[in-house]
Amino acid sequence: MVMKRLFLCGFLLSLFFLAQAQPRWELDLRDWQFVLGEDHSETAAWENVRIPHDWAIKGPFNKDIDKQVVAIVQNGEKVASEKTGRTGALPYIGVAWYRCEIPVNEAFLNKRLLLVFDGAMSQAQVFVNGEKVGEWPYGYNSFYFDISDKVQASQPLQVSVRLENIGESSRWYPGAGLYRHVRLLVT
Repeated sequence: MVMKRLFLCGFLLSLFFLAQAQPRWELDLRDWQFVLGEDHSETAAWENVRIPHDWAIKGPFNKDIDKQVVAIVQNGEKVASEKTGRTGALPYIGVAWYRCEIPVNEAFLNKRLLLVFDGAMSQAQVFVNGEKVGEWPYGYNSFYFDISDKVQASQPLQVSVRLENIGESSRWYPGAGLYRHVRLLVT
């Protein structure tokens, strides 16, 4: 009985060490290009940005973005009046594009590649080498796509992300853009 337990413990310990031996690389993708608006052609006014990035912070502030005429019953108001400030008057509404290029080296070949987004606000559509690899409608959750089949020897990966924020979709400032880290996991 003691031998069986020792054998089982040894076996489980070897599985633990085997799992730790699997190679894994993580590339933090910080340097991107950004353009506000639907035009994401080569002639568009792309600017270099570092992720995390929130396009609305640049402004300009506009109280009409979140203006509303309401009576707040909890405050004892009986007559509706103009209110603003729910979203900080930040211009988060609209479409924007991000793009980056990931150099491919021999170590990527025959590996599993996961493109991981920790936060993208919102309605994300992700493209690699011009082909849509997936979409994610929610802005507050992380998500990933397996892009292993997009890797070709000595051909960089061209990643593009289309984001769209819709007006009156939040009761607070939701953010706008790739507002958390983006990384490539290679296993």
